[in-house]
Amino acid sequence: MHRYTLSGVSALVLAAGITSASAADVAAEAPPPQDLWYVSLFGGVSIPQDVKTDFYGDEYSLDLKTGFVVGGAVGRRINDAFRVEGEVSYARYSADTFTYNGVGTYSADGNVSATYLLANVWADVAHFNQATLYLGGGLGAAYVTADTQFNGSDYGYGKGEWGFAGQLGGGVTYAIAQNIDLDFGYRFKAVSSIDFDDNDGYGVYEDGNLYTHSLQLGITAKF
Repeated sequence: MHRYTLSGVSALVLAAGITSASAADVAAEAPPPQDLWYVSLFGGVSIPQDVKTDFYGDEYSLDLKTGFVVGGAVGRRINDAFRVEGEVSYARYSADTFTYNGVGTYSADGNVSATYLLANVWADVAHFNQATLYLGGGLGAAYVTADTQFNGSDYGYGKGEWGFAGQLGGGVTYAIAQNIDLDFGYRFKAVSSIDFDDNDGYGVYEDGNLYTHSLQLGITAKF
């Protein structure tokens, strides 16, 4: 009886040892969760399209010069492929010229700016050693406003408002340290149906859309 009991105990000890070794191997192969959160800062050049509006049946189109964009984001990785983040960014453009009902081109002064609040989702779609290709976009709102003068006069796009905003984009991140990445990205941002007060106080420029293309460089710290 003692012999059978000893044999059973020996078998249990051997099985436990094998199970522990297997569990240790699995634990060694599975990387511990880390770098779930990150903070990013970025800046770059932004190329705007013309901002067209309706002024009581007349069409005004404002041509803007290439401007800049700066911003930051706080994000979290939710699995190996996807991450979500909240973005705050600011873009500014100088006025160049305007057209009236598609006839003639006249001088314009002043600026147009946009402040974005966006919730983004990015997908890491391919990995190349230290580099990662990502694609995605976001939705939210933007405050677009202006302070412009048309043809040296008082009238022009003035105070704006909040509007629905979104973006699409992608880029490449490159690891330069264990928890630090460089981010080379492209963004297409859009803000729709913005009304601008007339700077001379006599009306409203309606239904303006701000579409921009941006190339940006950022740095990301993961923790």
